[in-house]
Amino acid sequence: MKNLRLQKLIAKLLPSTLLLAGIAAATHLLHAASPTVLPKFHVQDQWNLGGKGGWGFLVLDAPAHRLYIPRTNRVMVVDTDTGKLIGEVEDMKNIRDIALDSSGKFGYVTDPTDGTAGFVRVFDRATLKVVASIPTGAIPAAIVFDPASNSVVAFNSHSHSVTIIDAATNQVTATIPLTSRPASAITDGKGAIFVALPALGQITRIDPAAKKITASWQLTPCTGPAGLASDAAHHQLFTTCEDHKLVSVDTDTGRLTPIGDAPPNTGDIDFDARHNLLFVADATGTLSIFRRDGLAKYSRIQQVSTQPGARTMIVSQKDDRAYLVTSKFGQNTSATSEELKFRPTPVPGTFSVIVVGR
Repeated sequence: MKNLRLQKLIAKLLPSTLLLAGIAAATHLLHAASPTVLPKFHVQDQWNLGGKGGWGFLVLDAPAHRLYIPRTNRVMVVDTDTGKLIGEVEDMKNIRDIALDSSGKFGYVTDPTDGTAGFVRVFDRATLKVVASIPTGAIPAAIVFDPASNSVVAFNSHSHSVTIIDAATNQVTATIPLTSRPASAITDGKGAIFVALPALGQITRIDPAAKKITASWQLTPCTGPAGLASDAAHHQLFTTCEDHKLVSVDTDTGRLTPIGDAPPNTGDIDFDARHNLLFVADATGTLSIFRRDGLAKYSRIQQVSTQPGARTMIVSQKDDRAYLVTSKFGQNTSATSEELKFRPTPVPGTFSVIVVGR
């Protein structure tokens, strides 16, 4: 008898229970289908660091809140929480690019000196002191650290070669010839390094563990590939072309996919894998942001005004920020050639870091 009454009660409640469940499910699907509208990017801060000299490519140690900036004969180390200068790595002459190891202990800087001898300078990230100098080919410029092989890989502009260094011993283990002058280089963190060869319109893939070139891809119709960014998870590289185009390259096949137009005088590009955003900086002081809607579909979602000359940039994968550097520019007043006299020259004391975030 009790079981019969219970069955009748359940029969009465069941339609309303199902209705409530259906409403809840529909509400959930509605919210799931509605895309989250994120705040727009804007200039959040600007840190005036001053100092003389030009600058090279940036590198970021997000866990340690440090931004490393090559400045001609030294490396400035900036606290990204406060915008203050922590210190400088000195005892270098004419530095170009910088890489950091995965242990958090050492940094590596390319130093072509006066062009007669090239070195990778190794510095201790705790003391900010140079601890070793490793000879390379002529005019080392781009440099990357490959965690898979624990190798430091320097690209020599004038000798058209690659110097591979064992990070455990600071010894050169191989020199690989290239068919043209190398430009930007990047690692996927999984044992493959990619370098742009602008004069040939190629990207070359290198295996530092095997110490050999494993592929070279002609990027036709893209000519003069410049900066590189990477999305290792989806086997994609991003680069800009001389004809002001932005493209992606499949790192398995070399297949090229157009993304959109790139501005003239494009500088650095970087990719935020967490939000599928591609950042492109240019010399006019505009930071263009593209969203990847699919592996072959991209849309420009925003352009942020920064400051003229702010084409050197890096994006933090940790805090949704882009860091750009530039200076105010004026006319060269020193005794020099007519060409240099009218070339825009950084004004001493005006160098700064621009922070773009949401």
